[in-house]
Amino acid sequence: MTPMPDQSVDWSVVATFALLWAAVVPMPGANSLMVMHLALTRPSKHLAVAVAGNVAGMLLLALAALFGLAIMLDMFGWLRTAVNVLGGIYLVYLGIRVLRHSRKVSTTVPIAEAATPESDVPLAHSLGLGFLTSISNAQAVVFVTSMLALGGALKSTLATGLSCVGVIVLFNALYLTFLGWLLRRPLARAVYLRFRAALETAFGVLFIGLGGRLIWSGLARPLLLAR
Repeated sequence: MTPMPDQSVDWSVVATFALLWAAVVPMPGANSLMVMHLALTRPSKHLAVAVAGNVAGMLLLALAALFGLAIMLDMFGWLRTAVNVLGGIYLVYLGIRVLRHSRKVSTTVPIAEAATPESDVPLAHSLGLGFLTSISNAQAVVFVTSMLALGGALKSTLATGLSCVGVIVLFNALYLTFLGWLLRRPLARAVYLRFRAALETAFGVLFIGLGGRLIWSGLARPLLLAR
């Protein structure tokens, strides 16, 4: 009889990975920017579903990393290029929409009305926004793979790897929820109301910048390989 594979959890590996992931979770990026924008401009329920969608996307990326999608991305360069370019186009589109809204805020929206978060946006839009922002970067799979390898998860049991994926989901959910909660405090709201047009413009520019960087990273790699 073939012996059953070891499916015990190596908690020392999980603990090591948890320390590594705790150090990288607060790194600024599209996910944090998305939460900051929604925390200041939409009701709490929209922020909650956006965080849920974002964490679901992160779960998908982490599972893909655990089961070797990074190898596939290296084997099929066009796939990495396509994901990065499409994700970049999405972030640029999102940034343009935010910039258009910032112009509207600066010219037509009274302060009293701006104090009320947008409530006419469908919840499904916020859910999709969170999910698409999370999965828009194919490079994230490579990064998560490198972190799993560094923590020892890729050489350990499947149960250990899945436990590390659980760490990713938990830590990301806690951080994004805390960030959203912090930015919904009265002081943050007051700062937003005072500088709302400038902040909206900054959000738009940053989204476009992140999208442009993704597009460039997607296109630059095949160009360099072709030389």
